[in-house]
Amino acid sequence: MFSHSLRIITLLSLLLVTACSPDSDWAMSGTIEADELPIAAETGGKVITLLADEGASVKQGQIIAKIDDSTLRLQVEEAKASLEQATAKLEEAKAGTRDQSLRQGAAQVQQAEANVAQTEARFRQAKANYQRAAEQLQQANAQLEGAKRTLAYQQARQDEIARLFQNGAATKRDYEAQQEAVSQARTQVEQLTAQVSAARSQTDSAKSEMDAAQAQIGMARSQATDAAARLDLLQEGSTSYTLKALLAAQTQARARLGIAELQAEQANITAPHDGVILRKNISQGEVVKPGSTLFTMMKTDSLKLKVYIPEAELGLVKAGQPVEVQVDAYPGERFAGTVSFISDKAEFTPKHIETRDERTKMVFAVTITLKDGLDRLKPGMPADVFLSEGGREK
Repeated sequence: MFSHSLRIITLLSLLLVTACSPDSDWAMSGTIEADELPIAAETGGKVITLLADEGASVKQGQIIAKIDDSTLRLQVEEAKASLEQATAKLEEAKAGTRDQSLRQGAAQVQQAEANVAQTEARFRQAKANYQRAAEQLQQANAQLEGAKRTLAYQQARQDEIARLFQNGAATKRDYEAQQEAVSQARTQVEQLTAQVSAARSQTDSAKSEMDAAQAQIGMARSQATDAAARLDLLQEGSTSYTLKALLAAQTQARARLGIAELQAEQANITAPHDGVILRKNISQGEVVKPGSTLFTMMKTDSLKLKVYIPEAELGLVKAGQPVEVQVDAYPGERFAGTVSFISDKAEFTPKHIETRDERTKMVFAVTITLKDGLDRLKPGMPADVFLSEGGREK
């Protein structure tokens, strides 16, 4: 009697699968996603204005935040004055050296020596910041290595429990609990990987600041040497060497003005692409450093869909293969897409993915890039991907 009932149940299951799987299509399911793009500060300072909040739609080039540029504007004015001064000195040297030029040359030497002391102090501070960032990176790496070892242990434990479960020596609850332990360990590895990436970014930024400060020391010392040399030449009278030195000083002053104006422009934080602000990582009044991530935005003109294909069906999908995508919001309508990436590593079927096969099978992640419907489809929509039967290998 039991065997007869089992045969009836099996037959009904086969009929149900056949009814749910049309001959013309083979479907996989996933969730639509969009590319995320960090928006970082190119200059440091106090955030004085926030013009975009989470969920706001922005256009490329739109100003979404402003950093206090008072100091930067003063540096621009200072650079303009330096350029005017260098130009005046060059013109004066061309007309002939006067006694006033000697006094100005001496003042330049004093100013250059003061700049050397100031840049050396900046370098010491930047070096201390870099050392702190490097220590934080080292700690994050150590935590990540520990999490990876934990994940490896949990995965090995899962394989062991799976064998015990197949032999009846472990319960299904034990197996599912171990799967959850593996999932938690993997999540911990992913979170720590992100922390290591952020710490590495901060370390790189601090290293850049230290290198820039060190370069400024060399430039300041060179300026001090040039100022002393110009003073010597002025004391001897204008020569061709004097004119060359003053011309170089004018060129240098013009370059400093260009750098100051660029830094002042960078105080306006703009959207690098059309999209939507996902996360706001700053508050008005907060002081940020160069390289700090201020916002994270989502590009709405590039939508993707990740699905998982069983190992046995991997031969049915190829990179560049056209597919069709359907969402619940538009029943009966399909949108064109293309297989853009196929993972070369297998993994267990994620619990949040609905497939038509057994959940214990190994699967491969497949990324679909959507070609149309970008103005209607939204990130977070669950979607079905249909592979044409004609595209399947026989």
